[in-house]
Amino acid sequence: MRLIATIITFLTLNSYSQRPITQQELRVDLSGLHLKEIPDSIYQNFEITYLDLGSSKVTFYPPLSALVDSNANNISFLSEKIGMLTNLKTLIINTNKLTTLPYSIVKLINLEVLDLSINKDLDIVQQLDKLKQLPKLKVLKIVNVKMTRDEVNKIKSAFRPATKVILTIPEYIEASK
Repeated sequence: MRLIATIITFLTLNSYSQRPITQQELRVDLSGLHLKEIPDSIYQNFEITYLDLGSSKVTFYPPLSALVDSNANNISFLSEKIGMLTNLKTLIINTNKLTTLPYSIVKLINLEVLDLSINKDLDIVQQLDKLKQLPKLKVLKIVNVKMTRDEVNKIKSAFRPATKVILTIPEYIEASK
């Protein structure tokens, strides 16, 4: 628990030196720490607006299934507690081992950016009912998740036209700039 508190404090101070942080904005970057689960201390800070639990450096090599992920976390399960972070605007959980999303993800009513890419066993079609309930979602990154070519149109049509669904490596790279 102390490690996470230190990381949060460090990131807050680090971010503060680059730009001011208000009470409503707290960025937490736990990318690339080889985590197997999200520490409970994260769920206790309701002011988090940006949470990165992915890889510290996403690198794609052709073919898509080959990925250098030595900087990745190994999270295979998201707790229902994730729904407590209702101020989240950005949630990055790329390059993990998720197979499903908790129902409580629908409580992330301020979520604008969700990166689920490179969770190879995450059946995105099975998660659509939850994801469609995110009212402010602007960007959904789902490169290299479990889906077929035939399901791509179903996935795209499930969201409002204002929601950008990122399905390819070039789109992912462009959106990450």
